[in-house]
Amino acid sequence: MRRRLPLILTLLVVGGLISIYLAVSSPRVYEAAAVIQIDTPAIADTSSDASLPASRRVQLIEQRLMVRENLLQVIERHGLFADAPQLSESQRIAALRSSTRIESISAPGVTADSRMSLAAIVITSQAETSATAAALANDFADSVVNRDRENREGRIVEAQNYLTSEETRLNDAIAAHDRKVVEFSSQNEDSLPASQEYLQAELTQIAETETTLERDIMALQRDRLALEATSTGEDTRPAASLVQQIRSAEVELAQARRTLAPEHPEIARLEANLQLLQAGGANTGAVAVLRQTELIDSQLKQLAGQKLTLETRRIEIERARARAPQVGRELDGLAREQQRLQDRYAEISRQLAQVEAQQLLMKNDQAEQFVLLERAIAPEYPASSNRKKSAAFGMFASIALALGAAFILEFLNPVLRRSKQFEKAVGTRPIVSLPYRMSERDYRRRTRRRIYMAVLLVFGFFGALWLAGKIPGLPSPGVVSTPTDGLG
Repeated sequence: MRRRLPLILTLLVVGGLISIYLAVSSPRVYEAAAVIQIDTPAIADTSSDASLPASRRVQLIEQRLMVRENLLQVIERHGLFADAPQLSESQRIAALRSSTRIESISAPGVTADSRMSLAAIVITSQAETSATAAALANDFADSVVNRDRENREGRIVEAQNYLTSEETRLNDAIAAHDRKVVEFSSQNEDSLPASQEYLQAELTQIAETETTLERDIMALQRDRLALEATSTGEDTRPAASLVQQIRSAEVELAQARRTLAPEHPEIARLEANLQLLQAGGANTGAVAVLRQTELIDSQLKQLAGQKLTLETRRIEIERARARAPQVGRELDGLAREQQRLQDRYAEISRQLAQVEAQQLLMKNDQAEQFVLLERAIAPEYPASSNRKKSAAFGMFASIALALGAAFILEFLNPVLRRSKQFEKAVGTRPIVSLPYRMSERDYRRRTRRRIYMAVLLVFGFFGALWLAGKIPGLPSPGVVSTPTDGLG
């Protein structure tokens, strides 16, 4: 290293000056931050972004801010990249995204998964000028505060419109379904499960009525046969006196009135027979028998019609009871559908009530809201950037390059200069080892080397002061005198 010291110092000075120049010529970066506080409402809001964990909410906010359209509007509002027209739109957006950072501050004593864990949001922006950095941070902070309220109000209005229309649709669907149930029940009244007990009682009554009709028909048929026998035996059998016939008819009528209803056909027949006997006497017996026979035939026809009506009704009841299982299944399906619609209507009504409560809280400023706690101010000094790191890295690289070059030159010129090197190379220890005696030429060369190194050190020292701008009246060629409006 002592023999290669001029080369090492040359590389160190040149590399150091280049590193300082690159460090001071890089643009300055100013950093400004705005703080947004989150006011938590007294009433929990579980239907919006407030129910999400803090990490997810910060991610959503960052996604909304870093969309392409929003970043283009920010660039246009602040006139960014006016001095760099060669940059494309995608490059400008990427630069603005990389210079903006959104961080969250968690509330102490709250788990990370809780919706109450987010206490504040810090938006940090970097730019070449302090004013631009502060303006960008405040722009993004205002966008978060204003757009959060606008987005929440928009979501509430959209949810309210949807829930209102859905509630109206379900109300109409429930009314139409109720009409369908009523129509189905009226069409299948005898097959409904609730009508089976009544139908069974009606069948029992029909059976009893049919039995009564059969008995009445048989009685009328016997009376008719008796009249026919009386009409054929009038010539051979002595006729009873008119008084006896009238007395007998009155007795029969009295007995019938005690046992039968007043509108019973038998009572009407007996009354007609009594009137004929009282009006015509014995010589009108054939006419009375004929009229009684006609009356009995009409009564038999009427009873047969009643029996047919009962039979038809009984068949209808049996068919309706046969359809009862199918009608019951269909009715159960209609009931389930009706219950589903009513449950859905109740759920929509509950959600609509929640949305209306949220809207009321928003109007009264009682919902969760973002408050700009601290606006970003223009920083007085640039932020700690990579300038110092770049300079230090350049110095370390210069040192490594200088040492590497010295060792490479020694490796390319392997001269034995010490007795130990000779012993190691040939395996024999030298008997005598004489020191090197310098000549006049060597002395002059050493003097020139020392002068060169001294001048090199002085040049490097003043060159570093010049590049750093520490020499009064001599500005540094690497420092930008007037910062631009770009982001750096």
